[in-house]
Amino acid sequence: DGSSKFLNDNQWGYFPSAAFAWKLSEESFLENADWVNTLKLRVSYGEVGNNNIPAGQTIQNYQSTSTTQINTFLNYWRPASTLANPNLKWETTVTQNVGVDFDLFKGRLSGTLEAYKNITQDLLIRFPIPGSGYVDQYRNLGEVQNTGVEASLNIAAIQHEDYGLNFSFNASWNKNRINSLGDLDDFGQATNWASSQIGDDYL
Repeated sequence: DGSSKFLNDNQWGYFPSAAFAWKLSEESFLENADWVNTLKLRVSYGEVGNNNIPAGQTIQNYQSTSTTQINTFLNYWRPASTLANPNLKWETTVTQNVGVDFDLFKGRLSGTLEAYKNITQDLLIRFPIPGSGYVDQYRNLGEVQNTGVEASLNIAAIQHEDYGLNFSFNASWNKNRINSLGDLDDFGQATNWASSQIGDDYL
């Protein structure tokens, strides 16, 4: 993918993906297992890029500002409060997934079970730089991880020509973790949803 939000070679990001499935139910060692309709294993890997930052962060922007302090001038040009960063590049999320699909006992029992691990690298973060004359700067830093398991189960308890009774269940477990935020030690933010006196109430 290409993005005009980045400069030079950083404009281009490469995000490959691949998936593999093995239908065990069609193998010779299960051909006589009449209780198995479908049994399939899946493995996948993929990368996806994110460039979701405001445009123009790689070159310094200037803006017109009103003033009554400079003699008879009512406006002047000043740098934006966000410092430019010409080294910005794509944020990348790596996704890994394994799963199994099954359909057993002539459709009476079916479902899926899968596990995944997602790692996002080179996070595009608005980095505070107090004392520099600027408020902040967009940077690539840190890594976050998302892992989990998802399962679904369908049970056809009653199968009749005129009526039936089915039960469906699903469950999931998910864990998020910040592996690194680089130089960003304090990543609290104030949402000010109720009062500016609450302080940092969001991570």
